[in-house]
Amino acid sequence: MAVSQAQAASRGRIVVLLSGASRDDFPPALVGRRDLVIREYSTDGRTPIESADVVLHVTKARAPIGTEVAALQRQTEAPIVLGLVGSREGLVDEALDAPLADILILPQPPEVIAFALHKAARTRATQQATSCRLITVSSTKGGTGKTSLAVNLAVELSERGLQTLLVDLDVQFGDVGIVLGLERPAKTLYDLAGGALDLDAEKLRGYVIRHRPMLHILPAPLRPEEAEGIEAAQIATILQIARTLYDAIVVDTAPLFDGPMLAALDRSDELLLVSTPDVPAMKNVRLALQTLNLLGFPVDRISLVANRSGMPGGASLDEVASTLGRPIRFVLPEDASVPSSINSGTPLMQVDSRSRFARGVREIAESMTASQNGSRPERNGRRFRLPGAGR
Repeated sequence: MAVSQAQAASRGRIVVLLSGASRDDFPPALVGRRDLVIREYSTDGRTPIESADVVLHVTKARAPIGTEVAALQRQTEAPIVLGLVGSREGLVDEALDAPLADILILPQPPEVIAFALHKAARTRATQQATSCRLITVSSTKGGTGKTSLAVNLAVELSERGLQTLLVDLDVQFGDVGIVLGLERPAKTLYDLAGGALDLDAEKLRGYVIRHRPMLHILPAPLRPEEAEGIEAAQIATILQIARTLYDAIVVDTAPLFDGPMLAALDRSDELLLVSTPDVPAMKNVRLALQTLNLLGFPVDRISLVANRSGMPGGASLDEVASTLGRPIRFVLPEDASVPSSINSGTPLMQVDSRSRFARGVREIAESMTASQNGSRPERNGRRFRLPGAGR
């Protein structure tokens, strides 16, 4: 399918925070560009500085460059492009000592300024995409507690200072919104997927629900029939762009290998496969492991999670591991406080962070963040689909 010029411009659009100057100080050809969304920074706190893709800071030759840049860095992690107006001895050396993405001696042609801004934003996006960790929580049996795990894990990761996105890919009967107390979210995955063709970072920011300062939610569609309008390619685009905006992405899936699940699987750094200690769940998870093997999904990215361990009449951990043919990596004990937290619409990590279930989730989060700081498994670039399935 051909991509129009308007769509191409929209995909390349970036949010530029203008600091130390106003729109009137720049040529109309720069301010009016369709690939730049220019917002002026003000010290009154009204400007959403954290949402900027790049900061263009304009300063006079007599200004203390290091001090100004340090002040901006305390408020944003966006790359800073410095625009210098005027000249004095030692000015360039002082600018080079500051942690800057680029330096421009103004005035410059609009094309030169735009190129520097895009280059800085692209470099940052690449760095974020490779550092973001995508964790998929799945089970091929309903009722195993995968949604509770996904929600509480996302909450815990956000509490650890990671900008986290929680995506509900159970596109027909997703419960992430209910577990978080979002009974009728204003925007869902269905609304976003419809515009995935020309999706960019700014548009994605407008569709997520800000549940907490460091936790954003992308809920499942409100009606099952809306799932028909969500394709795997749309999910792939959404997750790809989200990787440039977040430190961690937690994906809750439906209990089957559908298109959205395979799209998430293809981009997953970790797959948490959840089972409860009952025969139907263990049987289905064992079949899931066989399917993952057929798909060629890397074994070292799969972690088995034994949920509701110790429940009355349930199999022991040794019996679960023996049945599944793999060791159990994480254990979440039976905890009566989990159902009550679900019914109240408040994650257990917020209600009782000392509960047994919460301690188990915390151990998983510690392992995920430790892996994020360590080596990262190489991707094989494969697109997963079931054998014999059509494209």
